[in-house]
Amino acid sequence: MRSTFRILFYINKSKTKADGTTAILCRITIDGASAVITTGESTAPKDWSVKRRETKEKKTNQRLQTFRENVEQGYNTLLYKYGAVSAELLKNYLQGVGKTPTTLLALSAEELKAQRESSSAGTYRNNRYADRLLNSFVHIRSETDVPLSALTIEFFEDYRLYLKREGYAPATINSHLCWLSRLMYRAVS
Repeated sequence: MRSTFRILFYINKSKTKADGTTAILCRITIDGASAVITTGESTAPKDWSVKRRETKEKKTNQRLQTFRENVEQGYNTLLYKYGAVSAELLKNYLQGVGKTPTTLLALSAEELKAQRESSSAGTYRNNRYADRLLNSFVHIRSETDVPLSALTIEFFEDYRLYLKREGYAPATINSHLCWLSRLMYRAVS
């Protein structure tokens, strides 16, 4: 069965911002079900052409065309991956919902980024150091990164022994193992 797929750009004139502009929205319709997503662009209502579904500004139109291409590429990717696509699935894909790292170092970098935004400077500094040690351990094992599915209790034990050979105190070793445990907890949840 062939699905119908449409992309429609529009503005909501009733929701005008204080500066006189309104957001340009994108309605994605697949098999009659629709989802609305913001494009991140805005325009003055007088500059919007309802018939052509674009603005008078060339640069904004180019960014809208790029957005359209990203939507189409996402649709094709999901169609190839799952065989069927819904409007909500495509919307979530475009917004990055559900994109989780599948490797240890990528997960560590993402967690460190989240820590930078939410934790104190001292906590972030300690976690950044734990991340650097974990990176060096993985590279010493002659690996670029480790898939989360390949992690075992032996990996934890090898990491503990690596830290011990480097001369770290037991309390420091435990804090670095806590960072690794935190990453595993995040990977599972």
